[in-house]
Amino acid sequence: MSKRFLVLLLALAIISLVACSKKDNPTEPEKIDEFGLITAVGDAYFTNYTTPSGLGVNVKIGDVFTNLTDGNTSNDPFIIDYRSAADFATGHIKSAHNIALTVLMDKVDDGTIPKDKTILNICYTGQTASYATCVLNLLGYDAQNLLFGMCGVTTDSTINGTSKLSSQVATDEYATQLTSTVTTPSKEYAFPTLSTGEKEVNDVIEARFRDVMASGGWGKVSATDVFANTSKYFIVNYWPQAEYENPGHIPGAVCFVPKTDLKSDAKLKYLPTDKTIVPYCYTGQTSAQVTAYLQLLGYDVKSLLYGVNGFAYNVLAAHKYVAPVNDYSAIIVK
Repeated sequence: MSKRFLVLLLALAIISLVACSKKDNPTEPEKIDEFGLITAVGDAYFTNYTTPSGLGVNVKIGDVFTNLTDGNTSNDPFIIDYRSAADFATGHIKSAHNIALTVLMDKVDDGTIPKDKTILNICYTGQTASYATCVLNLLGYDAQNLLFGMCGVTTDSTINGTSKLSSQVATDEYATQLTSTVTTPSKEYAFPTLSTGEKEVNDVIEARFRDVMASGGWGKVSATDVFANTSKYFIVNYWPQAEYENPGHIPGAVCFVPKTDLKSDAKLKYLPTDKTIVPYCYTGQTSAQVTAYLQLLGYDVKSLLYGVNGFAYNVLAAHKYVAPVNDYSAIIVK
């Protein structure tokens, strides 16, 4: 057997081995940084805190009333009411669609929620609606929250749920426990790893939303629970630094300045992955948006219900709930 023939056989054997190796070990699929996909959108959203087209995230009932009574239906928003079907039936804003938060992505997928209209989210107090507002804005919708929900529209006792805020704001039981002592975080954490298997940011957000809803829904906690054991939680005061110091904050809370700190290149690295995070704000509406975002990112989060309005109402200089004094009954259907 000639040397040339042996070399040829060896070459053929090597080619065969390489071919088999490629067949047995196909190229691994590209790894997608799902956390990075969401934060790329979230960093921008929580910096600007507007809808994609630049609208304010919160809208007052007076502005909605003007739109709904001007005789021009073309400028009316697409209204979603997240209250229970039973409470919705006792009274709601005309043309509103009663949709449960848990099926929001189903309504996105089937086209029920339009892309060419402003989406107005409504609930009892603005907290669940704010949660939905964040998610929809991250998906590219122009979504707004009705400030204070139905409690900002009417105090009509025949419409269920319209006393939820008024029954909270008289309580100041924890006002004396606020402190001005600054807590500065120092421990950094690796970001959560997301593995929905999706490649596009909207698909990742949708998948993560479904995961959150399937595992218990959006997180909420009462002031009573938080003050009973503040060390149990990583508490985020979502206020400007000046107000964090005066009128003060829950002991141990860390200040996250709105539009500045809730970003992947800022204080996001200080959020723990081994502890429940509790963001709070003035009314619970902005902290519900923060909660939605952080849950999508894989954190264990619970929004403090009603914010400081619910436990130290009279220390606030502004951002207080005040029951509506105008008559908006013309846009309410019973």
